[in-house]
Amino acid sequence: MTLISYAQHGEDILLHRALGHLPEEFWVDVGAGDPEVDSVTALFAGRGWRGINIEPEPEACARLAAARPRDVTLCCAVGAAPGRAVLHRIPGTGLSTLDPGIAERHATDGWTVEPVEVEVRTLAAICEAHAPAVIHFLKVDAEGHEAAVLAGADFTRWRPWIVLVEAMEPNLPQPSHEPWEPALLSAGYEFVWFDGLNRWYLAAERAEALRGAFTAPPNPLDGFVRAAEAAWRQRAEALAR
Repeated sequence: MTLISYAQHGEDILLHRALGHLPEEFWVDVGAGDPEVDSVTALFAGRGWRGINIEPEPEACARLAAARPRDVTLCCAVGAAPGRAVLHRIPGTGLSTLDPGIAERHATDGWTVEPVEVEVRTLAAICEAHAPAVIHFLKVDAEGHEAAVLAGADFTRWRPWIVLVEAMEPNLPQPSHEPWEPALLSAGYEFVWFDGLNRWYLAAERAEALRGAFTAPPNPLDGFVRAAEAAWRQRAEALAR
């Protein structure tokens, strides 16, 4: 079966390589974005698996809720403590951020930035309310807010098998993992892969079984096509009929 990859950097293909043999999976996706465009979870949702999608941008969250009725979709931000915060929205992009410095940089670059107040919840509280005992992967893409997201997690009680975290400054070729990586390592996670955008970690108790999936980037042996290519093929086949 040919896999269709929706993710920006083939993250879904690496996850499928590691976890695709399982009858079902559960994920937690912080900064879930669109239900298909650049989605790390669309491939798995199409196979009937489910998870928690967390997205503070109101329009994207509404699309997720409509497209994923089996999932838990939360229209909030994630941080180190519960409360309220200003989301600096950049409509039509994946650049919306809680970080005012990053928002100011985007505004200087010509993006339209719209402030909106959003709820903030901790990852530990979200897992307490909605997660099963086993979480197969946690993805964090918080546009510069990753350290706060991870600070609000409880990696003693909930131990995702795989954690992938965006590790580059938004729209800059500059690594951003130094402030938050030590906390993951001290929580018993092992760094295993860098895909050019995300850093990947394995829970120590799962590392031996999963490490072999992270020896090469997504490639033809994985048997996948990009979603845009699959859509083009469908259009070509429809025109040929």
